[in-house]
Amino acid sequence: MRRTMRNAYGFSLIELMIAMTIGLLLLSGLALIFVNSSDANRELQKTGQQIENGRYAVDTLSQDLRLAGFYGHLHDLTSIATPASVPPDPCEASSTANLLSALWYPVQAYEGTIDAVTPASDVAADVSATSCAALTAANLKPGSDVIVIRRVETNALIAADSTTSNAFYIQASATGAEMQLGGGGSLGSCPTAVEHCKADGTTASTLKFTNGASPAPSAPIRRLRVHVYFVAPCSVGTGTASGISGVCTVSDDTIPTLKRLELTSQGTITIVPLVEGVEYLKIQFGTDTVPGTVNLATGYTGDSNVDNYSPPSPASWAGLDWTTVIAAKIHVLARNTESTVGFTDNKTYTLGPYAVPARNDSFKRHVYGAAVQLVNPAGRREIP
Repeated sequence: MRRTMRNAYGFSLIELMIAMTIGLLLLSGLALIFVNSSDANRELQKTGQQIENGRYAVDTLSQDLRLAGFYGHLHDLTSIATPASVPPDPCEASSTANLLSALWYPVQAYEGTIDAVTPASDVAADVSATSCAALTAANLKPGSDVIVIRRVETNALIAADSTTSNAFYIQASATGAEMQLGGGGSLGSCPTAVEHCKADGTTASTLKFTNGASPAPSAPIRRLRVHVYFVAPCSVGTGTASGISGVCTVSDDTIPTLKRLELTSQGTITIVPLVEGVEYLKIQFGTDTVPGTVNLATGYTGDSNVDNYSPPSPASWAGLDWTTVIAAKIHVLARNTESTVGFTDNKTYTLGPYAVPARNDSFKRHVYGAAVQLVNPAGRREIP
């Protein structure tokens, strides 16, 4: 039996090299597509985060400003004493009398100066006249404003609630208010009926409603909130100042961050980081100054209409009557928290009347803003 032998041929070396070359080209193309897709996705995530941060910063400030001057039932501020110093100290943390008189000023601010040519020449807000130990030069982003908001919580305490020890509370009727310190106990443990309690658990002797009930119930109790918004040059501060932790140091990161000081209890102020990537916070205030005579129906000057927005100059802010502020325009410049390779920011950003020059760096930025009416200060001036 004869077998037919057949020659078996494989790939030649040349054919193998050609196949490998084609394969490498295909892999290179796929790798390039993958890298470009990953870069685009990464930039999309950065942009999405920047948009979320910018909008959240504006929304947080807007909501707080809308509540500025909300003191429960209190309408007639003339029933409380005016501050000994004007404007009042935003970081007062000990005196109930000073905190009560500061209610005359639902908002106040300290202006940073933006250099329209050289960013390095921006000047931080001057808070030297305050006791805000945490607002050191190292903890303030030059050019940004410092904004103070005073209000109380919208929910009043009920019998089942317990007050926070040494926290500040306001008990207010329509024509009077009292600043009180929490006793740390439940209002249900009041020695008399709970509707007659103060924040420290003792019996209230004043600020009672005459609503026909016998005995007349005391006014509701709400916790005081004092918020001091500022932009810090870092997101996580590792330093301390006068016992307040979270202050930026030269060894910390360089992510500009919107933060605020919060009055938590007697003698205690804390730093609360809010939004990373906020590079500038600027604000304009709308004032109600016309007519300048007191209206008999409201007890206040003005008519709840904005007559002027404060011009962008520190000198004008120094003479601004903060009790006439009824509206605000918020301007926020937010940037990505991470740089983009090869990107050069050559834009000039407009924050209302303020111009922020090009940074010529690798961070992408965007401007966010909102106009807000300060409902409570405006409402007190609204002519029926």
